[in-house]
Amino acid sequence: MTITPDTPVEKLKGIGPSYAAILRRRGMATAAELLLYFPETYLDLSKIEQSPWPGREGLYAFTIGRVRVSRNFRKRSSLLTAQGQIGGRPVTLVFFNQPYLLEILRRNEPAYVYGRIEERQDRWQMVNPLLAPENRVGGILPRYRPLAALKAGTMRKIIAGILTSWQDEGETLPDLVLQRHNFPGRTAALRAIHQPQALDRDKIDKMKERFIYGELLIFQLELQFVRACFRGRRRVHRYLFHNDLRRSIDRRLPFPLSEEQVAAFSEIVNDLRSPQTMQRLLQGEVGSGKTIVAFLALLLARENGHQGAFLAPTEILARQHYRNACSFFGSDGIALLTGSCEIGARKVILARLARGEISLVFGTHALIAESIVFKNLSLVVIDEQHRFGVAQRAALFFKSRAADLLVTTATPIPRTMLLALYNDLAVSTLKKPLSGRLPVTTRIVPAADRDKFYRRLKRELESGRQGYVILPLIEKSEHYPDLRSLQEEGAAGKIRWPGIPQAMLSGKSTAAQKERALKQFGNGAVRLLLATTVVEVGMDFPDATIMVIENADRYGLAQLHQLRGRVGRGTEQSHCFLIESPRPTENGKLRLQAITAHHDGFRIAELDLELRGGGVIAGLEQAGELDFKLADVKKDFRLLQEAQTDARRLLQNPELQNDDVKNYLLALSKKTGELSFS
Repeated sequence: MTITPDTPVEKLKGIGPSYAAILRRRGMATAAELLLYFPETYLDLSKIEQSPWPGREGLYAFTIGRVRVSRNFRKRSSLLTAQGQIGGRPVTLVFFNQPYLLEILRRNEPAYVYGRIEERQDRWQMVNPLLAPENRVGGILPRYRPLAALKAGTMRKIIAGILTSWQDEGETLPDLVLQRHNFPGRTAALRAIHQPQALDRDKIDKMKERFIYGELLIFQLELQFVRACFRGRRRVHRYLFHNDLRRSIDRRLPFPLSEEQVAAFSEIVNDLRSPQTMQRLLQGEVGSGKTIVAFLALLLARENGHQGAFLAPTEILARQHYRNACSFFGSDGIALLTGSCEIGARKVILARLARGEISLVFGTHALIAESIVFKNLSLVVIDEQHRFGVAQRAALFFKSRAADLLVTTATPIPRTMLLALYNDLAVSTLKKPLSGRLPVTTRIVPAADRDKFYRRLKRELESGRQGYVILPLIEKSEHYPDLRSLQEEGAAGKIRWPGIPQAMLSGKSTAAQKERALKQFGNGAVRLLLATTVVEVGMDFPDATIMVIENADRYGLAQLHQLRGRVGRGTEQSHCFLIESPRPTENGKLRLQAITAHHDGFRIAELDLELRGGGVIAGLEQAGELDFKLADVKKDFRLLQEAQTDARRLLQNPELQNDDVKNYLLALSKKTGELSFS
């Protein structure tokens, strides 16, 4: 069978209904989209490692001795061990749940295995090493990150099968781009990425750049096209700022506004009084009070008889904003709409929105659904703007005759990146934390001191302290042996902190589990919350004073700053502890040194851009959380700037556009031209 870019994944060899569902949930519905799932690394099987040593990864010739399998039928698990030698030194191979390797190992002498030698109690072993294909030396083997039930080896076979029958004579990038950047054709680049003939990482990275750039070019085309479409859109909704509204604001505010908050709100009010619709970015330092400013803007819309929508990137954050809004506005006329909303409740909310009975709605991506109709939507607030694409931002805009737009972020953005990402927006900035809050003390904990540190933490928790432990993974991964997981640390925590009420939270937690964990953490019934980075933004619990981040060197600076900002939100002194990985990289060490030395989020953002590279954590827990599948705006900032320039030239000179660009812009034009205003 011939495979083209548009071939559905269901028709590919090795992909049944369950695998197809996994891929489609991650945005891989066609063969072309699946081929953009690049290897996370490559295994060099071209040479045998001649100097075996603990910690050294490579291809080894293993002389096989005794091989045995033990099974636990109750737990449906197995353990295969193979005794033998590498370089004359006794080594044990350990394989979990791979009993089929028994006969393969017995047939091969020697066996060629790829992996890392570890030393355990003065004995060498290799855990789940990879057997060289066909037990031969030679070639470069791509290694893919597993996707749920789709294991790495299965992904490799499926992608190799696609390339065997691949037929593609098309080209997505215009000639202008291909020539200016010396990019190869699509098919040549895909083969070089998935089936490299030699381990030339510079060449492979250049091939990947072609697709990263393509993603950024589409982003810039969309950004600049939508900006041009909405620039100069005349105001439809009128806002009056009268004395009754001032008294309403004073009555609701739990504390006096800071000078920066007053200035930011004044800028918003001036925008809402101007002849054009508002498009403003409100960026605030952690704990600077940007949410209250956004609430005041929504109050202004509500008091003038309009509707407001507040879009959050996660259900946890949407629920927290909703709870705070009920306290600020009162619960009448306010609703929460998320993907976990029951069908009956959803229908009631949609009907009330259409009739105008709900003045403010908080929610996640569910707010963008085409079935949602507003009676008089005037103001859209999008929280954590970097989590949403331009089309998502515009989708809510399309639900109004001309909505005003306020996007917010607690991740300070360097000016150079602001110009490349959000130069369609006016900017308000909050730099100072709210009064009464103390800087969070930050300390690095070496991996060797981990157990000693946790013994001290136990005493702190027993004295009544409350805090978080952040883990990079939900479940243990054989591909990231040094990374701690929520699953294993949750089990260890029951032994490590007996008598300390604990709860676990991740992107896989159900809505009820999230609600229960956060409620118990908020009222003190839970003193230790073990979680993934799902708590990175929006968590506001003043009594939490301890933040522990495992494998901290593997996070980006901005992410570390955000996680640290979950504590220090009350008047008590708070502490952040950064536990290193066993083998931190030099760049990882630099990030930890920078985060301990600086508390200014804007300076940290600049350093994050300079260091380039947000670690390996982003995207490991929740696929599809960020805008881009391939690009990282920090690491690929140079490409982002070049895409911005090229997009401007393509829009100004239609004769330079190829069919792909023309069709994409035509679809955008059709979308903006067929708005159904309510």
